[in-house]
Parts: sequence; C-alpha cells; structure tokens
Amino acid sequence: MIAGLATAGRPSTTRLSVVVTPAAVLQVERRTNLTLDPADRARFEAILESRPSVGTFVSTAWLSGFFAQPADGAELSLLLFREGQTLCGFLPIAVRTMLGLTRVTLLGGGLGSDRIDLMAARGAEPACADSFLTWLDESFGRTGFVLELRDVPADSPLWGAVHRAGRSGGPLMALSLREVQALPYLDLGDDCARHAPTAASPSRTDSLDRHRRLLTRRGDVRIDLLSDPNDAVAAFDTLVGFLRDRWADHGGSALADPGRQRFHRCVIPRLLDEGRLRMIRLSVTGRAVGIFYGFALGNWWGYYLAGYDREWAGRIHLGRILIATAIDCADRHGAVEFDFLKGAEPVKYLWPVRERTTIDAEIMSDRLAPQLVRAAHAARETAAALMKSARGWRLRP
Repeated sequence: MIAGLATAGRPSTTRLSVVVTPAAVLQVERRTNLTLDPADRARFEAILESRPSVGTFVSTAWLSGFFAQPADGAELSLLLFREGQTLCGFLPIAVRTMLGLTRVTLLGGGLGSDRIDLMAARGAEPACADSFLTWLDESFGRTGFVLELRDVPADSPLWGAVHRAGRSGGPLMALSLREVQALPYLDLGDDCARHAPTAASPSRTDSLDRHRRLLTRRGDVRIDLLSDPNDAVAAFDTLVGFLRDRWADHGGSALADPGRQRFHRCVIPRLLDEGRLRMIRLSVTGRAVGIFYGFALGNWWGYYLAGYDREWAGRIHLGRILIATAIDCADRHGAVEFDFLKGAEPVKYLWPVRERTTIDAEIMSDRLAPQLVRAAHAARETAAALMKSARGWRLRP
C-alpha cells in the first residue's frame, strides 16, 4: 500500500541536562521577541524535549505565527525565568488592558494551541510558577488583573502556585473554573496497541482492512511524509479545502478564518525546519485524497488536523484509514505515544486510548475590577443553571 515514504525533519540531537536547584526567588525577564542566544537556546530546546506533549505549542516555530500577526491591542511577550544566568523556565503571554483592567493569557490557549503551559526544568517548576504569579502581582496588581488559563494541562505547576499564593504575604488570588476537557492518546508501547494491526483494537481491524482493500481497488495508493516546505504548504491548502467542504453546512471549519490560514502558512515551514512537522499526504493515482497534519517531538507524535475528499471517498472510511496510516508511520519512526490532542470525537476512541485532561479557568487578583468580573461570571452561571432547571421542570410529565 505504501508507494513512497520520505523522511522529514532534521536528526534528533543529544539532550542537554537542565536539572537545576532553583533559587528562592527567580529573576523574570520579559522579552518582546523570540530571539535567544546559543546558551539559552540549548536550554530552551532541552526543556521542550522534557515535555513533548506540550513542547510543540511553545516552540519558537509555533509561537512565531502569533508574533507575526498579534491580535489588536495585545502585547506579546516571552517571559524567561533565571537563576543567575541559567535559564530555568519560560512562558509566552499576551497582555491586554481595557477600561483599567489587565487581562493576561498564556499565548495560544483557546486560539489554536491545543495545550499551553509554563515550561520549566525538572525541579524548577514550583519556583518558576511562584515567580510568575509574583511578577503578575508586581506588574499589574495595583489596578488588578485577570489571568486567563485556556487549555492548560491538569498537571501544570500553575495550579499549585495559585493555591500557594496569598500565604506568607504573597498575592491574594481567586480561581474560577470554566471547563475540563478530555484529550485521548494512544500508548504505542502497550502490547495491545503495538501488535494489533495498525494499532487498532482487534474488533475494528477486519473493518479497517476491508476499507483499505476497497481503497487499493480505486487506483495506485501512495503515502508521502512531506519534507519539502512548498509541498507541505500545498498540502495544507488542500486540507483547508477538504475541511471547508466537510463543515460548510455546520458553521464552517476551524481553518475558515483567513488569519488562521496565514498563521499556519507561517509556522509550517518553521516547524519543518525544526524537525517538528509531520504532514502526510495520501494520494490515489496522483490525486491527493487525504491530508494528515501533525507534529513530532522526540518519540511523541501529535494529531492536530486531518481531512479527506468525502465526495471521492464515497463509502470508504477514508478518515479512519488516514488516522491508521499516521499511527503506522509514527510506530515505524519509533514513537512511543500517538497523541490525539484536543477533542473527544468518537473516531478517536476506535483505538485503545487513554486520556489526559486540560482545564480552562480564570484567576482574579483581589482588586475591585477583577472581583466584579468574577461576580458577573458567577451571576451568569447561576442564571444559566436556573434556566436549565426550569426547562427540565416544564418537560416533566
């Protein structure tokens, strides 16, 4: 079935040890660009590799898309946390001020980054998180601030820092939970996943094989892992068309916005240059019928978006074939995890997945303006709950 499979990206490099003993108080350096000197770059990359499931979304390649076209009124920054001259951690943020209230967000959360978090060297996570909240209070605490956390992993060091805040004279803050989301992932080191064909559960294998046979009857099937930036961007444009057709009657696709398209056309060549892009094109007799857009970091692969030509596919389950093909490719390239990233769509659960969670929340300082925001949110949630309860009461026999 595989007519051609090119390699992509640069060879992996030796990891730099970044285990440090953090100082009681870390220095916080705020930069308005992504330029790093060689020493900082080495430690930055090592920290990325220590958390591959988040790393792509805080890489300079990915962040460059946001810095290239910042949202109106947003000040984008990269915070660096240091112990002396040693880089211990970093965090990209966006800052907006409206009507005297400052809103700080982790850059990319809720805007295309399936995960975003403060990144720190092993052992330095609590010190970096505490230093960030202290910096927030010192920078914006006089007038008040709201820290918006979107798509932040449940194991983020920020959650512990929020609970520690306010003790021993630290800044007082209140946390308001918004949503918890499940993110499925496939452990390719698991015997069931590794030895079952295409890593699918045994009950699904026969059906998948049958649809693959149907596909091969349609023509010469070719699978390419793209390594040329022009090919990768062209494949992305094909994916935009597939998703536009798929979601035309359902409110539009995630890539319908021209700004989103510009973002991805900006980052795709950079991701490819850093060896993090995994763009797979499935074609039949020279015609592209499916595109998988994913990432890789170390032995981790992530599934970001995929689309296929639904009209051409007919009754063939081309979407499942495309995902299975990507899992096969990840396994052959030595991946130990295939991460389905954000979204709990049923098709992802055709594989024997496990789950992680991310959390959406807001953290308010103790000034009047942030607390009014908190009260307004609470009032809206109470009103929505009462309306839902009233509808349920009316529907009872």
